[in-house]
Amino acid sequence: MPQDSSQSETQKGAFKPPVRPNGLRATILILYGVLAVVVCSFALTGHLMKRRVPDGMFAKKDGTLISLDNFDPIELGPYPKCHPHHGEYEQVNETGAHKWVKIKDAPSRGPFPPGHPENLEFLAKMDAETKRTTREEMFTWKGLQPSLHLLSLAFLCVFLGAKHSVWLFTETKQQNGETRADTPALLKNEEAYWFPIMGSVMLFGLFVIYKYLGSNLIKLLISSYIVLMCMLAFGFLVGSIVDVIRAERSHTLFRVPMFELALTKPDIAGVAIGVLLALSYLRDKNWIINNIFGISFCLSGLKYIGTSTFKTGAIILVGLFVYDIFWVFGSKPVFGSNVMVTVAKGVEAPIKLMFPRSLNGCGDLTFSMLGLGDIVVPGLFITFLAKWDAELLAVKKATSFIYLNICMIFYTLSLITTVAVMLFFNAAQPALLYIVPYVLLASMALATLRGETRTLWDYELSEDSNVGQEAKDK
Repeated sequence: MPQDSSQSETQKGAFKPPVRPNGLRATILILYGVLAVVVCSFALTGHLMKRRVPDGMFAKKDGTLISLDNFDPIELGPYPKCHPHHGEYEQVNETGAHKWVKIKDAPSRGPFPPGHPENLEFLAKMDAETKRTTREEMFTWKGLQPSLHLLSLAFLCVFLGAKHSVWLFTETKQQNGETRADTPALLKNEEAYWFPIMGSVMLFGLFVIYKYLGSNLIKLLISSYIVLMCMLAFGFLVGSIVDVIRAERSHTLFRVPMFELALTKPDIAGVAIGVLLALSYLRDKNWIINNIFGISFCLSGLKYIGTSTFKTGAIILVGLFVYDIFWVFGSKPVFGSNVMVTVAKGVEAPIKLMFPRSLNGCGDLTFSMLGLGDIVVPGLFITFLAKWDAELLAVKKATSFIYLNICMIFYTLSLITTVAVMLFFNAAQPALLYIVPYVLLASMALATLRGETRTLWDYELSEDSNVGQEAKDK
């Protein structure tokens, strides 16, 4: 809701961003500090959960150690990673002969014998055991820890991404005669309609690769590409943090015109650190580095991409709402497997955040997961509202980031709902199923209560200046 003078100056070609809210810099730095503490705290928690299981042994859930030779797939389910027949099950043919068959080569419709992850007897036992464990540990640190980890990281990524985007939004576009390199690309309605389609094509392509092709080289190339993107995101995030600390953009050392990048010393230092992290990740697939890269990717995404209008953000939310539901709930009857879960578990790259839950019988951590899309997609919408808040603050029509704060409350409630339903039904849930209605309805209700529905709907970010403009009354 900019002033009329703002609009007229923009029409003349001048750039006049809204006034930067007081205390924004301090808030951003505090949030980065809190994020670092949260990451380190839960990394320590995950480390303390580990315990070594002797070679050739398997630890049952009651703590009893048994020899892998005595592993009973009827009682304990699929063979674990430390077992020589991991990824296989024993098949008995009509003549009584036994042979080992890879699970990925099993008939898609069953019936599934012991040792197969979809063996009905095993699934029934696992379901009963999970429900019993959930009831017993529901209000203990062991039971609450992964959910608190998920909630804290997701909340901080969206909230911090929104605040940092406002910092860039309220900067002047020109610094020392140079065009700012981190001006977000703004998505239009036409691009928003394609989001679920392109997402579906990419998701199904990954599913086919990981489910049927099984080429280790292709998997390595995909993982390496994603890690490369996350490594660069980490490097540029380091540069952005330094800029906030210094309260100005660092001097550009050189440009990469092909990618419209202007690199500074902090950017280069960050990328150098990112290279070391990437090499370590490709070697060990460490979950802590996975989360560092995933967080960097989310924050950079919210910094470099934005929506031009409220309507654009709503289209993306609704489109990916349908996308998420189909690929989690509707894909198994069509393709024989849950496509979303297959890709999330199969792609060994930072496409999700991982939260240590417990130890398996081999002494390895097991994880809950949250896809990066469940952070970035609502984050784009919430970031737009944070910029709207900045406009309201600039013209004294608000005293706080009211849209951002209300939406963050409802975003958190949506994640709590997702976790609760997931634990109750013991099944993966499409987080956007709960996030989209919570966030979308909360923002619309708030605009209605404040009498700003029309002005919010008409508010648009200009791609040339990246400054908001209020549509003329019709």
